[in-house]
Amino acid sequence: MRRHQRLKLNFGRLALTFLLLCLIIYTCYHALWNSSGRLLTTPARQISDTRLIGGEAWLFRDETLLTFPESGLVNSVAVSGSKVGKNTVLTEVWSDGSVDGLGERQTKLDLINRTVAVLESGILPSGTPLSNAEGYRNDAATTITEIRMAIRDGKWEALSRLEDELLISLNRYGALTGKADAINEALERAKAERDAMLVGNKTELINSESSAYYYGLSEVDGYETIFTENALSELSAESFAALKAAEPETGNGFVAGKLCYGYSWHVAVEFSDACEDLFLIGGFYQVSFPENDGATVEMICERLLQNDNGGTVAVLRSDVTPSDFRFLRSQRAEITVGYMEGIYIPKQAYVSLDGVDGVYVFDESTVRFRRIHISYEGDGYLIASLVDGDPDHEIPYLGLNDLMILSGRKLYDGKVYR
Repeated sequence: MRRHQRLKLNFGRLALTFLLLCLIIYTCYHALWNSSGRLLTTPARQISDTRLIGGEAWLFRDETLLTFPESGLVNSVAVSGSKVGKNTVLTEVWSDGSVDGLGERQTKLDLINRTVAVLESGILPSGTPLSNAEGYRNDAATTITEIRMAIRDGKWEALSRLEDELLISLNRYGALTGKADAINEALERAKAERDAMLVGNKTELINSESSAYYYGLSEVDGYETIFTENALSELSAESFAALKAAEPETGNGFVAGKLCYGYSWHVAVEFSDACEDLFLIGGFYQVSFPENDGATVEMICERLLQNDNGGTVAVLRSDVTPSDFRFLRSQRAEITVGYMEGIYIPKQAYVSLDGVDGVYVFDESTVRFRRIHISYEGDGYLIASLVDGDPDHEIPYLGLNDLMILSGRKLYDGKVYR
C-alpha cells in the first residue's frame, strides 16, 4: 500500500524524466542521421593571388674596410648605416697596448653607447608642453603591442629596435612628468663609465674620399673582399658555390668598420627548382626580406644561372639604399613573380572524375559535376581559370557563385538530396 502511494506521488516526475529521455534519444538519432547525409558547401568566388617564390639571397657589394695597424676599442662617432660626407670623423680607435679581454670590453662599450643614444633621444628640448605626455604614453603602448606581435610572429630581429623605441617613449613621458633629473643623471653616469673605458692613445679614422655610407664594427662580417661586384661579374654555378664555402677574411690590420661608396648592390637568390620561366631579364620585381623586418625593395633582374643540381640563381640589382636596412651577407628573400586572378577552390572540394579535374556543386537539390582548369596550386587551395564556357562540351565549367561541395557521402553526378 505504501509502495503504491509512493509511486502515485512520484508519477509526474517519472513521466517527465521518461519524456526527456525519449527527446534526447530522438534528437541524437536525427542529428547522426542528418550528419551522414548533410552537405557542406561554399560559393565559388573570385580572388587575386600574389605568386611568391623564396630562396636564400647572398649580398654582393663593393665595400672598403677601415683598418688600423694596432687593435683597440672602437668607439663609433658617426651613426652606423648613415650617409657621411668627405672629411667626416667616422670612429675612434683607443689603443692601450693590451688585447686581454678586448672582445668583452668592446661588447660592454657598445652596450654603453646604445644606452647613451637611447637616453639622449629621450631628452626633450626646453619648452616642450606637458600636453605632449599623453602622446608619448600612447607611443609606448603601441610599441608594446608591436613587441608582442613580433614575438608571436617570430620576428626576433625587430625586438632590439622596438626595445629602444619603447625606452625612448617612456623616457620622454618621464621627462614631462617629473623624472627629467633622473634621466639626465643616468645619462651622465653612462658617459662617465664610457670615458673610463676609453684610455690610451686615440686615433680618429676619417672618410678622406667622397660621400659614402658608414657601417660600424658590428656590421663587418669578413666577406667584404669576397662577395664583390667584380666576383659577381664572373659568377658561375661553380664560383658561386666556392664563394659560399669561403672562410671570412679581413686582410692585414685591425678592422674598425667599413664604407660603401657606391649606390648599387646585388643579391644572388638561389632556388632549389628550375624557375627561369618566372623571370624576365630587365624586369622589375618586388623583393621582400623577412629577416629585415619585412623590408621590400624593387630590384631589376640582370642574370639567370643554372645550378648543377637543376636549381636556378637569379641575380638582381638595386640602385637604392633603403633606410634602416641591414645588409646581411645572407638572408631569405621572397620575390613576387606574378599576380593571378581566378576562382578560389579549397583542396577538399577538388575531384578528379575520369581524368577530368573538377568539383561537385549543389544545384537545385541535385549534385552536379563541373570542370575546372587549374592555373595554380597553393598550400591547401587551387586557383581555377575563369572560363566563360564551352557549349560543345557535355560537362560545364565551374562558374562564379556555384555552390561547391566540400564534404558529403557517396557523391556522384545526378545524386538528388531532398
